[in-house]
Amino acid sequence: MSLSSSLTLALLDHLPDAIAVIDARRPEYPVIFANGALEQLRQRGRADLVQEGLGGLLGVHGTGAGLGELRQRFERAESFTIRAAIREAGPAAGRIDVRFEPMRDEEGVLTHYVSFHQPVGEQATPEPAPTVRAPLQRDDRLTGLRHSEYFHELMRRDFAIAQREGKSLTLYLADIDALDRYNVTFGRLAGDSVIRRVGRALSAGLRRASDLIARLEGGRFIGFSTGMDLEQARRHGEGLAARVRELHMHHPHSPVARVVTVSVGVAHLTPGPQSTPEQLIAAGHVALESARAAGRNRVAVEEPPAD
Repeated sequence: MSLSSSLTLALLDHLPDAIAVIDARRPEYPVIFANGALEQLRQRGRADLVQEGLGGLLGVHGTGAGLGELRQRFERAESFTIRAAIREAGPAAGRIDVRFEPMRDEEGVLTHYVSFHQPVGEQATPEPAPTVRAPLQRDDRLTGLRHSEYFHELMRRDFAIAQREGKSLTLYLADIDALDRYNVTFGRLAGDSVIRRVGRALSAGLRRASDLIARLEGGRFIGFSTGMDLEQARRHGEGLAARVRELHMHHPHSPVARVVTVSVGVAHLTPGPQSTPEQLIAAGHVALESARAAGRNRVAVEEPPAD
């Protein structure tokens, strides 16, 4: 359904819910449409609401989320509800709940937000704002890398694009060797420092800005890239492992070296119509276990069968 369709706009205009549409593709997040129900609720012309943008939707006073926080939530592509205080006279004088729902295209890319406005009586007991979809945590707190749940959502998006365009995909799983022994020797805080430094080294080894990397758990990381052949993928995995060794972090009780090292599993696939991200991830785990079983501090490659 295209927002440029006159039929779509006509349907939105006749809904009983007070609705506005925000363009999420532009950094200022302009309001591009306000329906008749919102115009009646706010007792203001829709042209004024559109011109005033997000501030007009929330009124001159906002509680629970300022415009800066609102834009941060838009960047997370999440569903959320805020409560706003409206100063002008009319049925909405007092407070309204505004629920924002993301709209995506066929590739899963965020394109618009639709906001639903519901008046709240002055005597109503404030309740926590409901969320239709729990927000995704974008970053891992320890390393600053992508959070695993958010990584998987981005990976699914890029997987679908590569699948449609016939591009090759590479997934990396890296595991810090003998991290438990390091923690026993130097303590958990020192182990956390190693995880952070390894995460930075792996992140610095990404080929381009569109590549993804996240921390899964403990000392295990996952990365995703497109457009390499099998040999390039292998060499890139070896380069990531070398970056960690070159940190020269002393590890006196490691069974494979006297510095901190990682084992790396590389999975490579040019996906067919029936391929899934789960196949690539499963192959990455097989490759990682092969690297660990072969003595650690090395790279193993696995190619899942393409359909």
